[in-house]
Amino acid sequence: MNEATVRSSRLRRRTALIALAFVAVAGVAFGSGIVGPADAAVASVSTGKPPKPPGGGGGGGGGGGGTTELEYVAVGDSFAAGVGARSYLETTCYTSSKGYPRLLDADANLRLVALPACSGASTVEVITGQVPAIPTTTTRVTLTVGGNDVGFAAVMQDCFVLRTSACESRIQYGEALVADGTIKANVAAAIQAIHARVPGAKVIVTGYPLLFNLPNARYQWAARVNDGTVNLNNAIEAAALANGAVFVDVEVAFAGHGIGSAGPWINDWSWLFYTDGFHPNASGYVAYAAEVRKAIG
Repeated sequence: MNEATVRSSRLRRRTALIALAFVAVAGVAFGSGIVGPADAAVASVSTGKPPKPPGGGGGGGGGGGGTTELEYVAVGDSFAAGVGARSYLETTCYTSSKGYPRLLDADANLRLVALPACSGASTVEVITGQVPAIPTTTTRVTLTVGGNDVGFAAVMQDCFVLRTSACESRIQYGEALVADGTIKANVAAAIQAIHARVPGAKVIVTGYPLLFNLPNARYQWAARVNDGTVNLNNAIEAAALANGAVFVDVEVAFAGHGIGSAGPWINDWSWLFYTDGFHPNASGYVAYAAEVRKAIG
C-alpha cells in the first residue's frame, strides 16, 4: 500500500469515527427523540423548594395554615428542561437547575411540583409521557414544544454541524408541517391534554428564540432557519390562543443575543459541549423566565 493510499485510508477512518460520534451524541445535543415518553416521565429530579411552615407565617397560632404558592409544572422539550444552561440534575432528560422552570420556582408565589420536561420530547411524547405526571392539584403549567415535531435535530445536524446536502430537504420538511397546519394541530392537542388533566390550570405556552444573529457569515442557512422559527412560533401562538392558553413570545427578549452576536444567549455548536449546542445558555434562561413570569401569575 503506497503512502497516498494509507493517508486516504486514515482519512476515511477519521471521517467514519466523527460520523459515529455524532450519531451517538445527536440525541442529547438536539433532543432528537432518542429519549422516549417513558423516559420523560421517570427522570428523577428533585423539584421545588422546602415547604413553607404551616400558618403562612402569621402570628396568633390560630391554626389553619397552607401556602399562597401556586403549584407549577413544566412540560415540554429540551428548551423546557433547560438544556444548554449546564448544572444538569440528571442525564436522562438533561433538566437543569438553571432552566427557566427552576428559576421560576425561586419566586415567592410559585412552587415547582413536577418537572417532566425532557430533551427530545415531541408533542406526542408530552401527551403520552409527561401530562400524566402532572399532579391534579396543579394550577400553572408551562409548555414549550414543537421544535422536535419539525425536525430540529435533523436541521441542526445537516445544516450547521455536518453541513450536508440534505439540509434543504430537512428545512422543507419542517416548513411543510407548519404550512399545512400540522404543527398547530399537534400543539393544540398537547394543550387540550393538559386541560383535560388539570381543567382549572392556567396553561402558558412559550415560543422559541431566534437562534442566529444576522447577518451571520459563518452559517449559510441562519436566515432561513430564523424565518422558519418565526413561522413555527406563529403556529404555536395560534394553537395557544385557540385553546384557552396564554402565549409567551421570547423573540424580542432574545433580539441581539443570537449565535454570532457580541453577547450570545444561545450556545453555538461545540464538540466539547455538544449537549448544549443551539440551546440557550444560563443568561438565555434568565430571559425566558423573565418573559414567562409576566404571564404566569
